[in-house]
Amino acid sequence: MKIAIFTDTFLPQVNGVTNTLRRFGEYLKANHIDYIFVTPEQKSESDLPYNIEAFLSTPFFLYPECRLTFPNLIRLNKRLDAFGPDIIFTMTEFTMGLCGLNYGKTHNIPVVSNYSTNFSTILKSYKLGVLEKLTDKYLAWFHQEATRTVTPSVESEKILKKLGVLRTGIFGRGIDFDHFSRDKRSVQLRKELGLEGKLGLLYVGRLSHEKDLDVLRDAMQLLNHTYSDRIQLVITGEGPMENELKKTMPDNVVFTGYKRGEALAEIYASCDIFAFPSSFETFGNVVLEAFASGLPVVGVNKGGVKTLIDPGYNGFLVEPNDSEAFAFALERLIVGDIMRHQFGTRGRNYAKGKSWDAVFNTLLEDFATIIHDYERLPELELKSYYQEKNSIA
Repeated sequence: MKIAIFTDTFLPQVNGVTNTLRRFGEYLKANHIDYIFVTPEQKSESDLPYNIEAFLSTPFFLYPECRLTFPNLIRLNKRLDAFGPDIIFTMTEFTMGLCGLNYGKTHNIPVVSNYSTNFSTILKSYKLGVLEKLTDKYLAWFHQEATRTVTPSVESEKILKKLGVLRTGIFGRGIDFDHFSRDKRSVQLRKELGLEGKLGLLYVGRLSHEKDLDVLRDAMQLLNHTYSDRIQLVITGEGPMENELKKTMPDNVVFTGYKRGEALAEIYASCDIFAFPSSFETFGNVVLEAFASGLPVVGVNKGGVKTLIDPGYNGFLVEPNDSEAFAFALERLIVGDIMRHQFGTRGRNYAKGKSWDAVFNTLLEDFATIIHDYERLPELELKSYYQEKNSIA
């Protein structure tokens, strides 16, 4: 099987898509599967250990992690013709995704699209809701043109159904269970973060408005009426809201900037409760990372996160944008030592069964089925076939 993977965001950018692609690249190399990443050009491109064809790009103003790319179509077609892909996988829906969709359509190659970013929420957070309908129409068209669309969770699949996208499937996300571990708890790091004698609350992710970080800020202010001497919030990440948060967060909040690898694993393990107020997520990789690190999680009852947290078992779910409810859920874990440790243990057991290999094995099995169907069925029958197959499922 030869797979051509198109994406508008790639390493060294940091987000859920690039993390998934990094893992996917490692999986494909380890299993000797032919692939090519078609990506925006990055400064560190030559340092990345993957088979890449990159093109000139510039950051997208609303979401810099995604880039507007200007591909040389002659060079692209020549490279793809030489590679001879059996299937096209578009991880994003914009410039590069369109190139992948077009190549698949013109060369009669099946196209699997991925939906993993809720752009409607991003537009609303930047007060650009007027563009929401246009964006939804475009996304509906894009994914309807694909042979099949995969998405990380049942909740995000429901969004696709509302858009009229019927040929869907689940492409979950995994966790490197051995990398994230309680064993990496560091007394020295806790001292550096001001956690000595305190419980460490942790947020990991992009510092941006769509992550609902105002909810976390307000919850901390409420908690500080009673627990200011018992808690410290650690915020790990970077983004456009960083300066605002540094000015408005209480004094018992520390910012670490972006961390990865062992440094990130140590931060997870050295804290005690994961606080994730975002209602934006189609999955929520950081929740799995927190679980694997032995942390109970307080999250929001919306999107992919609600499918990961079992309320009252490994964490709590509250309604979106409710700072008081979020603070109350955190308070239950702050005062409940036994509950906090039990939830952490249960979360770690849950994460243990979510390996990346299992996720990618399933994805490749789906790819093989789609390729097989494409080879057997006449072109005009494919669309009705997938619609019928989806309705049966």
